[in-house]
Amino acid sequence: MIDHDKPVRVIHNWKHDCYSILQNGRLKASARQVRLSDVEFCVRESGRERMLRNQRRNIHAYAIGHLLDFVHPDDDRDLGGMSGRSVYYDPYGFAYFADKDTQAPVNSARIVQFDERGVVYSDLVSEL
Repeated sequence: MIDHDKPVRVIHNWKHDCYSILQNGRLKASARQVRLSDVEFCVRESGRERMLRNQRRNIHAYAIGHLLDFVHPDDDRDLGGMSGRSVYYDPYGFAYFADKDTQAPVNSARIVQFDERGVVYSDLVSEL
């Protein structure tokens, strides 16, 4: 059970092509879509360097925030689109999450949605 009063960590699960929602270091749910508030994007540099050195994926980049909603991979429900800007992470190009258009670092955002199309962030609550 997810405690909505505590932050969760969201990672992209490449192996299962979904997002993993973790809380207190434990997997709480898998999701096709996730919406978080008060988000901080984190990259552990030591993990990134190890990935680059070994040429093997590892979990070193994630988002931390408060869970607003999510859709399980088997659920037909859809959170709907969210307007905002796209953010991505490329460990070969940057040591941070970057805005897709400007490549400027994105360290935090008010609202973030993860879905099949990618990750969209906004600092405006009205863009939901």
